[in-house]
Amino acid sequence: MANPIFYASPRSKCSVSLEHKQPREELVPVVIKEKDDCRMHQKRKRGSARPPPPSPVPYYARTLANPSAPMPEAPVTSSSNSPVSVSIPPKVEASGSNATRISMETRPDDGDDVEYVYRRQLMEFIDQPQFIDRPIDKDARLTYIGTDVSNLSFLVREQFGSTTSSVYHFPTNRIPRRHTCHEPGLPVEATQLPPKLVVDRLLEAYFTHVNPTFPVVDEAIFMDQYRAKDPENPPSLLLLHAILLVGAHVTFDEPDRTSMKTIFFRRAKSLFDARFERNRDTTVQAALLLTWHADGPEDVAANAWFWLGLAVRTAMGLGMHRDAENSTLVPHNKRMWRRVWWLLFQCDVLLSLQYGRPQSIHLEDSDVQKLKPSDFQDCRASSRIEYVFQMTELCVVISEALRERFRLKSTHQSKQAMLQKTDEALANWSLHLPHSLQLRMTPKLDIWAANLQLVYNTALILLHRAQPHRLKFARTHREDSDICITAATTIQSIFQCLCDRNEIKCLWTSSINCLFTALIQLSIEVRFSNPVLAISALRRYDSALFSLRALARYWPNAQSILHFFENSVRLQESQQTPTQENYLTNVSSQQDSGQSSRNRSPSIQDNSGGDSDPQTIASAEVAKEVLQPAFLIARGSEPRSEDASMAEGDSHSTGTPTSTSQHQDSAAVGPDNGGEGIESSWHEWRQTYWQQPEFEDDFLFTF
Repeated sequence: MANPIFYASPRSKCSVSLEHKQPREELVPVVIKEKDDCRMHQKRKRGSARPPPPSPVPYYARTLANPSAPMPEAPVTSSSNSPVSVSIPPKVEASGSNATRISMETRPDDGDDVEYVYRRQLMEFIDQPQFIDRPIDKDARLTYIGTDVSNLSFLVREQFGSTTSSVYHFPTNRIPRRHTCHEPGLPVEATQLPPKLVVDRLLEAYFTHVNPTFPVVDEAIFMDQYRAKDPENPPSLLLLHAILLVGAHVTFDEPDRTSMKTIFFRRAKSLFDARFERNRDTTVQAALLLTWHADGPEDVAANAWFWLGLAVRTAMGLGMHRDAENSTLVPHNKRMWRRVWWLLFQCDVLLSLQYGRPQSIHLEDSDVQKLKPSDFQDCRASSRIEYVFQMTELCVVISEALRERFRLKSTHQSKQAMLQKTDEALANWSLHLPHSLQLRMTPKLDIWAANLQLVYNTALILLHRAQPHRLKFARTHREDSDICITAATTIQSIFQCLCDRNEIKCLWTSSINCLFTALIQLSIEVRFSNPVLAISALRRYDSALFSLRALARYWPNAQSILHFFENSVRLQESQQTPTQENYLTNVSSQQDSGQSSRNRSPSIQDNSGGDSDPQTIASAEVAKEVLQPAFLIARGSEPRSEDASMAEGDSHSTGTPTSTSQHQDSAAVGPDNGGEGIESSWHEWRQTYWQQPEFEDDFLFTF
């Protein structure tokens, strides 16, 4: 019999003893009424006709409770149609919900293991033999000791002196999975895979279309494990599900794509939540790949933002942000760490650019070496190494610009200085692009050269466009407007080419932000008071909207943006608030009279004497571009011919008329050329042709 447990009554000196059993509910102390002849006694075990309660069932070492439950599948066979599975050491058990689950591995000396985990881990870490020389491989667990402020770092430096002064990663013994696994069991579904033909197809699609420019996985090492079918060295099941998810993204069409991605995501997430994967750097790789799945509209506690944040925190816990060259980490992991770290940085910058949220990675806290060609030796020979280099350099420039320009306590002067510095850095980056990555709008457009330009031009728009709530204090130059117009046109043209070639499937989730940014800029341009410019902008707007429809088929979270532009944006007269109207009138009346007569609005008198303040002129430019110039038409004023100059820079790419034809069209709107009639016709055209498309693939307007 087990040792008795005594519970004393607070009202008397009596106590009772209860036999230590496995209760179904929380054990409550039993209170016995006070008696004169109360004495200590021990409850004796009595015979009972009821069957004894089942023995306590730990979450390990349980035989198959339900013989009819399906067992884990056998290892991979040579049959091309047989299911692929990974060797799983745990056994299968039935949970309380009758769902078949897989339990974790165990040892007979479980009590000793608990003592090891909670008492002896630190001691064995410091006292282990070959502390400095032991390799950090698949049989060891890595420990990052942190900076000098860490107590663990202090102990290591004190014990081993200067020999470890530049080392931050050390080996330790592995912890049994049952002490690191969170869940008591796993669904059997988490260990199941499609037929081998399907798995092979998805793996090939991933390593062909994604991994060459998003090199998360060492293809050579992973595929050797996959083909060897060695139960002692299988590929990571978690990483395999994540790879299959991305492969399904670029392989299948709807509705198969969504259903397959959902299945692989659910299986990967089950393993992830259970902490089934023992190699924590593998969990970083898997989390980075799970950013390719959109799991509903939530963008904080789910989807790319969530998974990237989890990957970054795990990577920092492992010390991926520190140089591991002097550690005993095996060479192929050193190479993989560098690649994954800079990929994490790229994704962090792009998502920060997309959501306007703080970056998680500060390069000031990292001393990881720059990428080298040798870091890709375990990847496919067709890897786009130079693309990864250039994207990393571009994200470094954007990261610095975001931190300074949108810093809460930065001054207007510091922002302008940083913008000038950023423009110089971006121009230098663009000037030194390798020949193979320079943009050429031809039928053989290189998708990765195009992707670089998508990020580059998106950053230009976001850094240069005028902020509406700071309009009165902004000093915007003509160059800012030109930069935004040209960048939006480039983004629209690139997406149009990618849609024609069916390559939009290879773009990551940040591509949504690129198209969103361009559409906002184009929606401003369609309000130009000059009909020629507005029609040209409307054509580009329609093309971008068509591309957004195609992108929404791969990224469901783009559907809300598509719905917004299809149902909320109208090319109609905009009603201005009194404040905007008064401001627009004031700055228009103060324009420089020394401007060329071909750029002067016929309705504005020359009263300034040619001494206008440049800031006033710049404010007028902002008012004309941001405060919806269609207000001038609604007010009865004539279109400003300065709008024609905005299209001169992009007339070659957009097909807009040359400056001569623009001046003729602008002159035709004047008071001596029936301007009121043309103005009325333009208003009627807008009311007639701007309408909701009847079918999904229709343009809003087709020329």
